[in-house]
Parts: sequence; C-alpha cells; structure tokens
Amino acid sequence: MTRIVIVDDHPLVRNLLRAMVESEKDLRVCGEAEDGYHALDVIKSAKPDMAILDLSLKGSNGGLDLIKEIQLRYPKLFLLVVSVHDESLFAKGAIRAGARGYITKQETTKEILPAIRQVLSGEIYLSAKMAGKVDAKMAVGPEPRGKWSI
Repeated sequence: MTRIVIVDDHPLVRNLLRAMVESEKDLRVCGEAEDGYHALDVIKSAKPDMAILDLSLKGSNGGLDLIKEIQLRYPKLFLLVVSVHDESLFAKGAIRAGARGYITKQETTKEILPAIRQVLSGEIYLSAKMAGKVDAKMAVGPEPRGKWSI
C-alpha cells in the first residue's frame, strides 16, 4: 500500500485529491496539512511514500522552500506539486528544488493519477502542456536580462 500525504491550504482541493487517491486500491491518504509547518509534522509522524503539495501555502515562505526542506529531511520521499501557477518558471523551480512532478490545477482531473503513478515509478512528470512550455523555454534559451540599445 502506497501512503500519501496531501498538503494544500484549500479543504476542497484536499478532499478532491483524497477521493481520487483513495479510488485506487493500492493508494491511501495517510495525512493532510494546510500549511508548510504542519506538513513537516504530518510527514514525520505518518511516514508517507509520497507528498502531493501546493506551492502557495498560507503562513509559508513558499512551496519551493518547503520542497527543499522536505528533501533535506526525507530524501527518499516522492514529491508531486499540484499548483495554480501555470508558468514554466514555477515548474522548473519545483523540479530543481526536488519535486519529481508538476501539474497545474487547470489540468483535467484525469491527469492526477497518471502523474502520481509516473512519479512513484521514479520518473519526472510534467503535464503535456507544461512540458511543452518548459521545452520551448529551454530551446530558446534564457531571456535577456537587460534592454539592448542600438
């Protein structure tokens, strides 16, 4: 049985994710938290295999800091970010910080379970929409930092 913790400051999102996870015979939600501080406590006590978390949490310095802290304390814990942020910059930052997957809340609910499965198998998951944005940014290269004058 794969044990999962859900970290999101919106109860409705937590309930939806819980229902989706627990619709699978081999997945169980073993804890929930609404902020980064409680997330660390829940992860410590519940000992999950995976955490699904949002980047924008109330009372937190930011989801990226939380991802880094979780990776420091629990390096074998799989992390999947489910975020409202639809920008490739956030996805790249989350992956660099230690998350193994990134999906936006604008994606269909059909994306969640495949994302969970792919991350649990040890692979990186980006939705097709987000992967295209990240690939395009990498192909074009970094944006110029200043204005050019002729």
